Amino acid sequence: MKNFGGKIFIVIAFLVISLLAANAFIINSDIKGGFEPRIAKSILNYAENDNSFAFKNGKELNADRRTNAEKEQEGADENSHADAENDVENEAKEPGDPERAAFYKGKNEVDNGNGAVKKSVCANTELSLQASKQNGSGKVLMEQSSRRVLYGVNEHARCYPASTTKVLTAYVVLKNLPLDHIVTVPRQAVGVEGSSIYLKEGDQTTVEDLLFGLMLRSGNDAATALAIETAGSLQAFAALMNETALSLGARESHFVNPHGLHDDEHYTTAYDLALITAAAYELDDFKRIVGTTLRRIEVGGEVTAIANKNKFLKQYEGANGVKTGYTKKSGRCLVSGAKRKNMQLIGVVLNCPDMWNESMAMMDHGFENFDMVPLDSALLTYGKGKKRVEISAPYSVTEDWHDIYYPLAKDEYLVVNAL
Repeated sequence: MKNFGGKIFIVIAFLVISLLAANAFIINSDIKGGFEPRIAKSILNYAENDNSFAFKNGKELNADRRTNAEKEQEGADENSHADAENDVENEAKEPGDPERAAFYKGKNEVDNGNGAVKKSVCANTELSLQASKQNGSGKVLMEQSSRRVLYGVNEHARCYPASTTKVLTAYVVLKNLPLDHIVTVPRQAVGVEGSSIYLKEGDQTTVEDLLFGLMLRSGNDAATALAIETAGSLQAFAALMNETALSLGARESHFVNPHGLHDDEHYTTAYDLALITAAAYELDDFKRIVGTTLRRIEVGGEVTAIANKNKFLKQYEGANGVKTGYTKKSGRCLVSGAKRKNMQLIGVVLNCPDMWNESMAMMDHGFENFDMVPLDSALLTYGKGKKRVEISAPYSVTEDWHDIYYPLAKDEYLVVNAL
């Protein structure tokens, strides 16, 4: 018995010593910042804050909790485009806003989409075009008053314009309806897919406020309401769009709706869209609308403040327009406008993943390499080694020529032929 009792005593003593040692280890670990026995309770502070999960150490993991329907709605127009594009498969990452990516110096080779390579005409700014396998890509830089192309890659390639279509829609409306005309929203304009200003049947508003909703928020419902008010039906308005585009020299385009939602028969080119935009810039009301960053509109007796989705207005010096666009099949699209001194430039990029930087690079190329030269100074621009540029004017040299300007590069001289 003595031996048995001794063994029991030894076992009990061993257990007591083991427990004391384990407790000392845990306390020591806590003091030194080692393993935390209460890790299940302390390692994650599950806190919802907006759309993020916040960890105890301060790091955040953003969690997009929008429904698929909301993502599709937001991405149906871009937005811009573009500002709300969320389809990972079809979209590239946007550059940091408002930070601009560096633009490289030197010549550039560009894939034109069919396997061939076309060299950039830009000698001092690298401009790249990422061609899509789905459909054409194109871009162009145009001086507004002369319609001269200062830079272009695949500018005549057929592309889907998405919501940049609304440049033409706004132009047609402005040419046919007064701004103060009252519009009663028809049933067809309610619930149009994609971007919206949430019109309700029977709402009353002005053409002007609908145009702001069209160009700032890219409202497809606003486009529909304006089209029906202008021409009586969407089909009639599409016919008017095509007639107008053709009259402006846009001969490689075909439009079937006022908003740009995808249709295989709804297409344009970068060049045609630049021509249309150049004509629209001749309308003061168009320039005022597309250059507005914030506006209050009244629809159905309710006043709402709307902001322009076009980030280019805040990203680029001299920016004054115009419109973003996006669908899965069109890719990212941007029509941009900027003015410095007396030079108004218009840029168009269609199906361009890096549309913001591409547009700014084109603008830089135009402003850095071209000057507006008055026609009466044409003979004075001649110099040895310069390239000859000929234009035709419908009249002989007059004193009025000092009011007419033409964009010339520093290595060009101008010859004016009177018609």
